[in-house]
Amino acid sequence: MLKRTFIASLVTSLIFSAPMARAGSVAGFGGSTEITQLANNIELVQSYLQQAQAYATQLQQWNTQIQQYQNMVTNTLNIPNQIWGQITNELSGVANLVKQGQALAYSATNIGSQFQATFKGFQFPAGFNYKTEYKKWSSTTMDSLKGALESAGLQSQQFATEEGVLQQLRGMSSGAQGQMQAIQAGSQIAEQQVQQLQKLRQLMMLQLQSQNTYLAAQQNKEDTIKAAKEDAFSYQSPVRPYTQFKGGSQ
Repeated sequence: MLKRTFIASLVTSLIFSAPMARAGSVAGFGGSTEITQLANNIELVQSYLQQAQAYATQLQQWNTQIQQYQNMVTNTLNIPNQIWGQITNELSGVANLVKQGQALAYSATNIGSQFQATFKGFQFPAGFNYKTEYKKWSSTTMDSLKGALESAGLQSQQFATEEGVLQQLRGMSSGAQGQMQAIQAGSQIAEQQVQQLQKLRQLMMLQLQSQNTYLAAQQNKEDTIKAAKEDAFSYQSPVRPYTQFKGGSQ
């Protein structure tokens, strides 16, 4: 549209500014001079038309370059407020919650030595008090189960915050301008997926903690009962030599 308007304006101005007066002043010498002048004017107009076409093409090229620069700027725009989850604090909160009482927490640094000290397996040491040990096993199992349930409850409370984050990410993804913002929104969504997988792994560890603690307590109780039975049935009366007595006489 810009090219057509420019050409039309140029042609109109050339036609009305053609030196018609000069053609009239030499009309007495013959009509050839007027025809020649008109031909020159036509050639001049064609020359101007070619220049106008070149200018219009150059303007179109500049417009294309401007559009390219605008697209480049749009593609390099960053998202103003990027969202990254606080997964470290959330996982640490759950890991600390399971460390209560006599629970065998998966997050404990000395979990192996604690397990071995609590559940000694098949043995019946001297001075063993079954009532005291059974109470210890029960407390360990109950504290472990309680910690696992409270940790799962803490994660359930985080759903509201996570849903708010997902809504913001949906808005960023749908309103992204250019490639950079689209890539950034996709990266943040992928990061949220990784965080959810980490929380799922944590729940699986809580389940393993609860199951293994319960199974270990049951197994240790059975082993202790078996050890006590074997110790009782292996009792032998002391043999005392009564060689000085004969035939029931004293």
